[in-house]
Amino acid sequence: MILIANGCSHTAGAEIEESLQGECYDKAWPKKLADSLAFKHVNLAISGSSDDRVVRTTLEYISKLKKSHKFNPRKIFVAINWPGLHRTELYQTSDEEPGFWDNGWMPMVVGNEETYKAQCSQSAFAFYKTWVIRQNNHQSTIKFYSNVLLLQNLLIANNIKYLFWNSSMTVPDNFPHYLNEINHKRFPHILEKEKSYTKMLELNGFKHSLFAKWGHYGEDAQEWFADFLKTYITKNKLL
Repeated sequence: MILIANGCSHTAGAEIEESLQGECYDKAWPKKLADSLAFKHVNLAISGSSDDRVVRTTLEYISKLKKSHKFNPRKIFVAINWPGLHRTELYQTSDEEPGFWDNGWMPMVVGNEETYKAQCSQSAFAFYKTWVIRQNNHQSTIKFYSNVLLLQNLLIANNIKYLFWNSSMTVPDNFPHYLNEINHKRFPHILEKEKSYTKMLELNGFKHSLFAKWGHYGEDAQEWFADFLKTYITKNKLL
C-alpha cells in the first residue's frame, strides 16, 4: 500500500527543525501515518500551497501511476489536508521569470505582499495585488468546493480510497447545492472550524514549534495528528 498525501505547510512539516523551513517530510504527519499503517508514502505538499495546487499535483501524480502496468487502485490511499481558502497559484510567462520556483508555478497567499514585491516580476506582482483586492468568501468558497469535488470524483472514478480534512480555520461557507455533493464520511466536519487541524492542535494544548515564525507546529503535534487520522480511518473502515 502507498499513502499519497497533499496539502500546505502543515502537511509538508514546515518549521519543525528551523525557522522558515518549507518542508520536513520525514517528521511530518503523512510519514508518521504511513509508518503506523505499514504503508509506503509520497508527500506532495509544499508551503504556501492552495486547493488549486492540491488538485493539480494530485491529479498529475495519479495520472503518472496509471501509466504503469503495476497500477492498482486498491493499493492506494489519498490523504488531503486542504489549505485555507484565500490562496491560488500562477504560472510563469517564461523560464527566466523570477519567483516561479514550483516547477514553473508560484504559490500565492493573501498577506505575503512584501515577499512577492521583492521576488516577483512586475506583472506577477500586479496580478497578486489585483487578486487580493477581489478576494471574498463567496468566490473562494465556490472555487474550494469545485476543487474538492473534482478531486473527490476523480478518486471515486478510479476506485481510489481517500480521506479529506481541513488544515486551517478558514473553512468554506455553507452552500447546500455544493455541500450536498460532498462525501461526508470521507470529508467530515468540512464546515467546522473547531475540527480543523490547527484548531484541534490548539484545543489539545499543543504549542507552535520552537522555531515557528508562521504558526507551525512541532513534531509532537504531527505525531498526534497522524494517530488521530489513523483512529478515524480505522473506526470508519476507510481502507
